[in-house]
Amino acid sequence: MERWAKLFEANGRQVLITKDVDDDDNPKLSISIRIDGAELTFGPVFRGSDGDELLKKAFNSAGQDVANAFTEALVGCESVMDATRILMERS
Repeated sequence: MERWAKLFEANGRQVLITKDVDDDDNPKLSISIRIDGAELTFGPVFRGSDGDELLKKAFNSAGQDVANAFTEALVGCESVMDATRILMERS
């Protein structure tokens, strides 16, 4: 069975980690949450000839620790705009 998604609970939120592609069809690891009904997704894009293999490795290693780290700073956020601002400041 091909796994393309993982679901975790962390810091009071559900975190969905998926194998995805960006707008240019480059492999992407998407990490998504919902805040007040709106979806917020961030994640690395893997370009180059080894992009698919890098995505596979990133997906296979993404676990509860990634979900915890992604949501840790978002405790108390009540809007997607607040969460986006906080995540952008961290990157």
